[in-house]
Amino acid sequence: MSLIFQNTDRLLIIAPHPDDESLATGGLIQRLRHTGTAARVLLVTNGDNNPWPQRWLEKRWRIGHPERERWGTLRRRESRFALKTLGFEGETRFLQFPDQGLTAKLLRADQETVERFCAEIQESDPTHIVLPSSYDLHPDHNALNVLLQIALDRMGRSALPQFQFLVHCKRPDLVPSRVALPLVEHERHVKRQAILCHTTQMALSRKRFLAYARPEEAYYRPEPVQARMPHHCISEAFLDAGELHLTAHLPAGFRNGCALLVAGESAQAGSVRWRLKLPITSRKVALHDTIADVPARDAIVRITGRVGKIKIPVAAVQPFSRLFVKLHYQRLFLDLAGWREVPVL
Repeated sequence: MSLIFQNTDRLLIIAPHPDDESLATGGLIQRLRHTGTAARVLLVTNGDNNPWPQRWLEKRWRIGHPERERWGTLRRRESRFALKTLGFEGETRFLQFPDQGLTAKLLRADQETVERFCAEIQESDPTHIVLPSSYDLHPDHNALNVLLQIALDRMGRSALPQFQFLVHCKRPDLVPSRVALPLVEHERHVKRQAILCHTTQMALSRKRFLAYARPEEAYYRPEPVQARMPHHCISEAFLDAGELHLTAHLPAGFRNGCALLVAGESAQAGSVRWRLKLPITSRKVALHDTIADVPARDAIVRITGRVGKIKIPVAAVQPFSRLFVKLHYQRLFLDLAGWREVPVL
């Protein structure tokens, strides 16, 4: 599928933070204006939990709720200026979900969040949806992808054409099904001007941000779900005989704290959310139910060097409609890897 849209199309562009609309989709938004394609932009968080630029610009160390609220208001204003610079004439909505808080919403199976996404999708009735990739290393980006997949599945719209974008990724060349949107020099210039509208981010990230005004924007089509993903840190994930089998390649410092996260939707048990703190040696480990905040079933973990083989009994909650796993090992504000889907059929 190409990135050529018609004036009969309707796009829903969903950005995790103010600035992602410019960094990831600044060229696309300009192109939509030229083709007369209708679009709506959703900004999911205010980007208010962004302390280091705020400390630098405001010369303060302590940042409380009033300071974060003011910062979020400023970042929303920057996004409006950026979208105006891009020539965007559609509707912009700010959902004001917690910045750095989307993984927690996913692990709590927060139904209000999923229902809000369902309502936005139903109201905009898009022919295509543009959203962050599950490969993105920012936890808000990859958790948002999973939340949206759950919402689309719940609505029976999982086949809605998707174009996914990457903002934080060390090896985008390993992400399959790339679709390029070449930008002409004028589009690159306007995108650069839109990025510069995010003045709160320029003090510490100007060079990095302006690098996104490159000759093309990259988008990725969802791939069929595979059991084997050799380049992912969870290289193997499959269901067999009532057990979830995983092979995880652990980071060098995993002994300092590494966890497996599981997010599933079950026809029988509803939402299933588990967290498993990985041991440093092979043994049986109790899963933690992150919805009920209680211990759940036991898993078997075998550690050989930096490879973990994990078996989790799941027969009691099958069949799954969707199942996602993630190796959680966050340093600073980025993950080791994003979520990956497990085939359930």
